Amino acid sequence: MNAINTEMEVGELLAEQLARLFSERVTHQALTRVEQGAFDQVLWGDIEQLGVVGALTPELAGGAGLNWTQCAAIFQTLGEHAAPIPLAEAMLATWALGRAGIEADTTRLTVSSAIFEIDTNGKLHGADSLLPWAAHAQSVVAIAKAGDDYRLCLFLIADAEINSLQTIARLPSSQLIARGVTPQINVPAPNIFGPLGLQPALATARATALAGTLARMLELTIEYANTRSQFGKTIGRFQAIQHLIAEFAELTAAAQVAAAFACRQFDRGVDASERGAAVAKIRAGQSATRAAMIAHQVFGAIGFTDEHILHFYSRRLWQWRSEAGSEHWWAEWLGQQTLAAGGDALWSGITG
Repeated sequence: MNAINTEMEVGELLAEQLARLFSERVTHQALTRVEQGAFDQVLWGDIEQLGVVGALTPELAGGAGLNWTQCAAIFQTLGEHAAPIPLAEAMLATWALGRAGIEADTTRLTVSSAIFEIDTNGKLHGADSLLPWAAHAQSVVAIAKAGDDYRLCLFLIADAEINSLQTIARLPSSQLIARGVTPQINVPAPNIFGPLGLQPALATARATALAGTLARMLELTIEYANTRSQFGKTIGRFQAIQHLIAEFAELTAAAQVAAAFACRQFDRGVDASERGAAVAKIRAGQSATRAAMIAHQVFGAIGFTDEHILHFYSRRLWQWRSEAGSEHWWAEWLGQQTLAAGGDALWSGITG
């Protein structure tokens, strides 16, 4: 067995362990408690013991040293279970620090997709209009610009202004404002980060989670269509419903392929990672919009009730499609990049 297959199996094994844990612990009641403001510290402790937080982190910084392709199954598992924990954020934060040769001393971390500014006195300024899980994190990892240079920074949430936000996902989110904050860590940004900072990384993680959520919603929709009877037969036997479910499957497959592409691109470098993130976020966002509509059409009124589990997934879709740049934002960015590269680069940009 070669090394690549072994490493892929490590990523898949971690995802399987997570899936088993989530299947036992992420219930309707657990999801509701988190949306009411509670944090599942016991579940987070179990995840810390699995070592998943450091899956992307280089081995020299205390992690498992897996790459993005190998960790794609982990991000997808988060979406499949609508996991109410900041695992993706913590993974990205420890990965970013690890790429700078720094080992994180806590897992209570989140990441900002905003670009901050560092003044001549080394103080951090800027804002993030939507920072996930700020209320339950200790520190934020972000990219800041100092003159013409980019810096990787870590700063305490307690040193910034935090304003709680109500989002459609009902998960803990905040607006963060930094005014003259002294970073705990301020080092040159590794070359994997370009002008967009951590936004492509968070966008890729969200797009991959969206693909997982779509897959789970498709399973729920098929199951419901095969059990709900109307006019003497299950609704899944009606051709109109079959067409909707077939379209749902197409949308899910497209999002999964785009997410896998983005993860592979992240392993190639900064230019490829930005383009990969754009493709994945555009495709996953478009799929999420139409697929959620189909799911609720098939389920009817029951899918909108708090008692049913479907709304947890559809609200994740609607929230995650807008985080780290919506499909519209990324489509505009990709168009601008394509125009700037010129016609001679169009075909090579599409194919490779």
